[in-house]
Amino acid sequence: MSDSYRKDFSDKAAEKIKPESEKTTFEQGKEFVTDKADQAAAHLQPESEKGAFQGVSDSAHKGKEDATGKSVSESAGEYVDAAKAKLNDAAEYVSKSLHGGEN
Repeated sequence: MSDSYRKDFSDKAAEKIKPESEKTTFEQGKEFVTDKADQAAAHLQPESEKGAFQGVSDSAHKGKEDATGKSVSESAGEYVDAAKAKLNDAAEYVSKSLHGGEN
């Protein structure tokens, strides 16, 4: 990771390169959860503790969030709800894989 508790830039790049249609439900869920955790860490980590690249990346992402007009708490609530749904999908996929059935 670039900074403590942050998602590594190489991981982000690798995730962007692989088309969504080629990713399993588990991969999509994992990416979603790790993306949201990274975004939460970006809000909590003081600017003085961020590396140069992390600071630039976070500033760009914050600009995008500001353009949507949502508050941090609204966004966080949406992230939690979406993460729960993705984890549910991943658990269902794993269960079907282990016990048989359609994917």
